[in-house]
Amino acid sequence: MIENSNESKTPRSGADFSNIRKYKGVASVNVVAVNPDNAKLRSFGWDIAQDADEPKYVIEFERDGKKTKSARVRLLVQIQDLEDKPVIALDFWLRPEAQITKDGKKCKIIDSYCRSAWATKAEFTNHTIPQYENGPATISSDYKACHPGQEELVAFIHKYLNVTPLQVFSRDKNSWIPSAAPGKLTIDNWNALCSGDAKELIEYISLQPKNCVKVILGIRTTEDNKTYQTFMTGGLRDGVYIGNGALPDKNTGEYTSARRAIDKYLEGNSNPSTSFSAAPVSEWKETATEIQDNSDQFTDGVSSSYDDDMDLPFD
Repeated sequence: MIENSNESKTPRSGADFSNIRKYKGVASVNVVAVNPDNAKLRSFGWDIAQDADEPKYVIEFERDGKKTKSARVRLLVQIQDLEDKPVIALDFWLRPEAQITKDGKKCKIIDSYCRSAWATKAEFTNHTIPQYENGPATISSDYKACHPGQEELVAFIHKYLNVTPLQVFSRDKNSWIPSAAPGKLTIDNWNALCSGDAKELIEYISLQPKNCVKVILGIRTTEDNKTYQTFMTGGLRDGVYIGNGALPDKNTGEYTSARRAIDKYLEGNSNPSTSFSAAPVSEWKETATEIQDNSDQFTDGVSSSYDDDMDLPFD
């Protein structure tokens, strides 16, 4: 379900994907395909053999003796800032289970305004607002269980579709005020998406086919020294996705919000595995060993335990 998406501003200035051209920095991108097959990839110039296997968007495996799966949502995006407008892939990794703390006492929740929090079993059962030591969580009571990768994906769609936010800044009052008609966004069929069915997501993207959003591109290096294109994911309020009308700082040549997001990433990673740039996007050339990214690993201090036939994502 989605409400109040808006056209964004006009943007301003089975292959071995480790060998394709890569880019680093802040880029304005437009989504041209979701979960593309080899034919679609070839249509955008990707060198893929005719007998290559089709991309796999669902991976099944065993975890703790139980069969589970991980799904990839691949957004094929076109970089608008460069003259040749190259097409690259941005991947989100999803899981069907709800996110549960290691002790099993709390579940991550998300509401239709893309706000998240952690709720106890009693709070989740009664749909009450979670209470923290410093007060109630900032979330509405229409929340649902949040799954690994969901918050990151929803945050991207929210910003890409220019969904009307809950609050807007009033220059007259010099403060944030409630929006007259804030938009809502939810993934209604999470199980379908985790099973490789991207129909719902494709419908959302098609609402604003010309929209763009600025993302922070980076380079991931694996332990065997292969490099891959990646990008920074995160919530709406930490500067990871930048308003498309934003311009770099005249003094530093960098996007201020991108620099803040990168610094925050580095603070939380003593041995970071991806290198990012806050400068305008440019093609990356390998000149030194880059650092590795684990963005496709769900190791954020939570474990997963959820069955869609259950009323609660708790044991």
